[in-house]
Amino acid sequence: MTVPTLTSGIRPAALFRVFLGVALSGIGGGLPAHARRAVVERGWLSELQFAESLTLAQLTPGPNAVNLAAMLGARLGGAAGASAAVMGILLPGFFSMLAVSVLTFGLPGGIPPTLQSALRGAACAALGVMLTAAIPVVRVGASVRGGAVTTALAFVALGVLRLNLLPVLLVLVGAGLVIHRPRPAISEQGSGA
Repeated sequence: MTVPTLTSGIRPAALFRVFLGVALSGIGGGLPAHARRAVVERGWLSELQFAESLTLAQLTPGPNAVNLAAMLGARLGGAAGASAAVMGILLPGFFSMLAVSVLTFGLPGGIPPTLQSALRGAACAALGVMLTAAIPVVRVGASVRGGAVTTALAFVALGVLRLNLLPVLLVLVGAGLVIHRPRPAISEQGSGA
């Protein structure tokens, strides 16, 4: 089975370079925001196509950034594109965390207090970066039939009532399937014309 692509001719090497850049600039949890910017500004995907891919990445098990790289890579370059995008997204983090782990685990008492304070400030910046990816997805969700209600129900169920993700997800995906089921075409024979 081949994966349909929006843009032909996107080579795995190009996807590797793009996602390597995404990973290097995605400090603070902003990988989806940087990935969105990278593929939408190049004209490889529309905002809607990116939002679909991000939604699928968040609904599948595993790290969202890796899932997103795999889905975008597959959509744009098939299996080879998915592999290249995943390698591009993983390598910088792998080598960085390996170096940080070797350095910090060797320190008596772990991370120094000054670095702990800096990390608290960086957490606030990371939240802002994550919102830059979330806002376009919210816009897409608000534009579909039942999107605002479904979003509000998910927020209340998960954020306020603290219900289990899987049952909430099953109910809301089921509701989405009912709301957006294909409508049968009305034929001229059936209308009595």
